Amino acid sequence: MDIPKLLKAIDNEENEMIFNYTTNKLNNMNLSILKELKLAHNTLNEYLQKLKNYIYVDEINNLKYGTYLKWICLTNPDKLDLAKGAVFCNIKITDNGVFIICKGFTNRHFQIKMDECLVFQKLTSQETILLNAMDYLEN
Repeated sequence: MDIPKLLKAIDNEENEMIFNYTTNKLNNMNLSILKELKLAHNTLNEYLQKLKNYIYVDEINNLKYGTYLKWICLTNPDKLDLAKGAVFCNIKITDNGVFIICKGFTNRHFQIKMDECLVFQKLTSQETILLNAMDYLEN
């Protein structure tokens, strides 16, 4: 483990939330959230694989600008697809709800309604380092 990178990650206050997790806890949290959707077994396993190194986000203050997001839109229960994802750019709060502004692969900006989606955020490199440290401490 790279000690200088670890120390830098520890000093970054934005990483405070990750100290509550280990890789197992993170994977179990994602599993329990996806199980609530009652997906087919193959689909569930596929989504879990695609969400490796992602954390479920249910509060806007846990979103980090510039991180990669994936989501499942819940508006159509017959079509619970995992979006390929986009980069998180901004939050827009309106009378109609909280919207996450994202930038896709074609540099096109769009928004998703947070209340209507399950949102997963890719772990940053610092969060990954800290998660590995937490795994080490647990064993």
